[in-house]
Amino acid sequence: MKNIRILFFSIALLLSCAVNAQKTFPLPEVPKILTTPEERANYLALHYWDIYDFNDTSLIGDEDISEQGFSNFISIMPYVTKKEEAFGQLAANLEKNARMLRYFAGLGEKYLSAPQSPVYDENLYILMLEKIIALPNIQEKDRSNYTFDLKMAKKNRIGTTATDFEFLMRNGKHSRLSNVESDYLLLFFGDPECDVCNDTKKELLASPIVNKQLSNGKLKILYVCVEGETKAWKNSPTQGKGWIDACDKKGLIYDKQLYDLPGLPVLYLLDKEHRIMMKDVHHQQIFRFLSSL
Repeated sequence: MKNIRILFFSIALLLSCAVNAQKTFPLPEVPKILTTPEERANYLALHYWDIYDFNDTSLIGDEDISEQGFSNFISIMPYVTKKEEAFGQLAANLEKNARMLRYFAGLGEKYLSAPQSPVYDENLYILMLEKIIALPNIQEKDRSNYTFDLKMAKKNRIGTTATDFEFLMRNGKHSRLSNVESDYLLLFFGDPECDVCNDTKKELLASPIVNKQLSNGKLKILYVCVEGETKAWKNSPTQGKGWIDACDKKGLIYDKQLYDLPGLPVLYLLDKEHRIMMKDVHHQQIFRFLSSL
């Protein structure tokens, strides 16, 4: 009973915040006859967009109405049991206007597929893409684009085993991801000619907590130059204990789209069985996790 009261209070507070923070967004009124948190959350989710005008293209890019409204819609999803229906109705509304569809699909990518987002949820992003692709009357170019996005979103999901691949090491020998043994493995996709990649590498090299876990053997870092056996990779300095400096000599990571690499660097944290624990995360998140060990 206590947990139910806590949940009820949480959702009431959440919905109240959504209304207060977004006074210009046309939220539907939840009938007072609905008293349980589940009933109220489901009603709000299923009727969330009832008053919003999807034909009003002036709302595209409006951070106070459209973007905040979408963000609030996502924030109630932990309390919603009818997520399929809720996203299905959103998609049906988006079918009315191609520009709106592209705008909200972009919001979905921004809020649901970026690990740095406070409401990140790749399962909801996949659900949203599935509902959009299933629409019968969208432009084929859009369907093709979102089909590709869906394909990439489904690759190497958290909790799944990371896709195996071959790499070339500095000593000229070939190995595979599946051959690397460690309690934790930081998979670092980068390029020596990428300034952000180099800055991230410096942060990792300078981190006391990273070096501690490398020294005690709990962590290994597999750095993979995705551009192949380039001159920049050959001339870049080698790293210390626990680092594996490698390159994708055959270019299969890109060519076969083994991993979704929207921009470099991309970091994955794997466990001992190479299950994905963190996906496309900032190195500071890695530091916080390692500090908890």
